[in-house]
Amino acid sequence: VVVTAESIKGIAREVLASLLGDDDGNIVDERSEMQRQRLRMAERGSLAIHPLVPGMCKGQNNPVMQHRSEKIGEELSKMLKKIFPAARNAARDDDGNQIQPEERWVLQMMLQSPNIAVASLVQCQHIGPGKHAFWPNMVHPLGIAKVDIEERMPSSAYRKLMEGIECMGIRPASTQTTVVDLGACPGGWTSVMRRYFDCHVIAVDRSEVDSTLMKDERVEFVKGDAFAFEPPEENMGNGDSWMISDVIAYPERATELLSRWCENKWASNMIVTMKFQGDEPDLDELDRAIRMVKGHGYSCRVKHFFNNKNEVTFMVSENDTVKTSLEIGILGTRMFPSL
Repeated sequence: VVVTAESIKGIAREVLASLLGDDDGNIVDERSEMQRQRLRMAERGSLAIHPLVPGMCKGQNNPVMQHRSEKIGEELSKMLKKIFPAARNAARDDDGNQIQPEERWVLQMMLQSPNIAVASLVQCQHIGPGKHAFWPNMVHPLGIAKVDIEERMPSSAYRKLMEGIECMGIRPASTQTTVVDLGACPGGWTSVMRRYFDCHVIAVDRSEVDSTLMKDERVEFVKGDAFAFEPPEENMGNGDSWMISDVIAYPERATELLSRWCENKWASNMIVTMKFQGDEPDLDELDRAIRMVKGHGYSCRVKHFFNNKNEVTFMVSENDTVKTSLEIGILGTRMFPSL
């Protein structure tokens, strides 16, 4: 919906009236009535409010109108809490831990100018892989997570892997997990798996990874072709094996790589980038790769992350694997507020 009003409270009232009806029970249409009834029955803590402005789409710090947008978000929260339990804090169990609701809702409100706002209210859909993988993203407004590491890293590409793991919500189960990093040089992705999960990493490339990683006893460097590498049987196929790859190649080669690993069941979880040439993505090849991955019994999600350039990231996981969930915020913190 698109609404206009002069004041902060006025915009908040117009947003709710347009989406859910006003305080007098006047409903805009049948869909609004249905949304209102479903939201009334939603569990506590299941609704997130994302106050947005256009500059956030570019990852800007302190974008124009952010403060006003947040104030409108706060007003929306106050108004919703009076009527809808979903807008209140989640319930807690006997030990004081928050009880995570089964369903998720997101109200997004983006200011276009000080007096004009665009808003939507949707029930999030679980699309996997990983139990926290919902769309829209309830935790990170606009689906953007802050994944910066202050210390020196071998390359800035590490951010793409961190976004992928944060989005999947799946992490290696233990320090005994083996991760194969194909096309590892200079070692940004290997560094993430070592830093956060202390995994055993097999780094495969024609060129050596960063000198610090070469000295790491938990990093096994293999000089060779990423596309021809076959993982050792004793390390893979145990329900918690990983393959990650940010190798530079044509889209068809990325499909071939995924096909080989999925067909042989060499890894239970995979994060792979598919890079495009020119101004347009190769949507036909992208669709072919998705169908192939799913055809081998894996769940698959493809996303263009904030740190992706002319490429997309495949997040792949076995459907029948017992997954170890990643607590939200371990690898990525909120770049923008969520109420």
